[in-house]
Amino acid sequence: MTDHGKPTIKDVARTAGMSIGTVSRVLNQHPSVTESSRGRVMEAVRALSYEPNLAAQSMRTRSKKAIGFMVNDIANPLFATISRHAETVFHEHGYALLLANSTGKASTEVDLVEQFFRHRTDAMLISLADETNSGLLKALKQVSIPLVVMDREPKGIAVDKVMTDHAQGMRQATEYLIRLGHRRIGLITADHRISPGRARVEGYVAAHKAAGVSVDPQLIRTRSLSAEFGLQEATSLLTAKDRPSALIAGGNQTLVGALRSIRHLGISVPDALSLVSCDNTELTELAGPPITVVWRDLGLVGRTAADLLLQRLSGEESPEPRRILLPTELLVRQSCGPPAA
Repeated sequence: MTDHGKPTIKDVARTAGMSIGTVSRVLNQHPSVTESSRGRVMEAVRALSYEPNLAAQSMRTRSKKAIGFMVNDIANPLFATISRHAETVFHEHGYALLLANSTGKASTEVDLVEQFFRHRTDAMLISLADETNSGLLKALKQVSIPLVVMDREPKGIAVDKVMTDHAQGMRQATEYLIRLGHRRIGLITADHRISPGRARVEGYVAAHKAAGVSVDPQLIRTRSLSAEFGLQEATSLLTAKDRPSALIAGGNQTLVGALRSIRHLGISVPDALSLVSCDNTELTELAGPPITVVWRDLGLVGRTAADLLLQRLSGEESPEPRRILLPTELLVRQSCGPPAA
């Protein structure tokens, strides 16, 4: 007990043999607590004559049972899958997921972060269009509710992150194409402003280096993951005099643009061009031929992010920000073959 003799929540946790987070959930009537845990905590409360701090409890119970989820493109099927799995986890714990679309604009992301915080959502799950924007970084530093960032590494912010090993996935894809005999492999992906862009270039270069194959910088096109950029850069690469014999689309929307270019130019896959994409979607499965992809479990991304937020909300916090790195693997289909003679 404390020096003034009043029992604290720590005393209750010690007496009940439970964590402080579990005691907090019981006192706040959280739906995730089992009846057994509730009984042990309440027995300890009665034994110690514990009286909760009503002022602090009222701050805790101001909860609106809502989680803000900010994405940069609500039409992207990746975010639909991630949000569906995250929402399932949140729903099981009594939380609603509020989805907001930034359309990839940093200024809109700043506004949305401030709105989520001002309207007192309990926590935020976000994917940033630009992890280097100073205004956005400033807004994130002012947020005092739990926050999980997906697939981004904003500098100078102590925040939980759920990351994907894009470097390894891209290395596997590039090594696969090199083993097939390809030496000119085009890559279209995001730029340095987001970590997947940096990681994919890193993996691409590492695969070339390991195989002793020189990298032509002209084959690497980095700026955006949009379909428009995919169309523009695929057309530029595939109409060049010394065009690549293989192409990697570094995102599912990039693939949409690349496929439009390939169809317009009348290029046969895989006879005249081998094609790899990142992330498995209905398009990659149903395309003719089905497309080889760098696969990751998007459902696991959503569930992991949700679990991290719920742990923060429960009070069972790690003193340091957590960074979880999820794996990728190459899912080989029929869109790749040896270079055309």
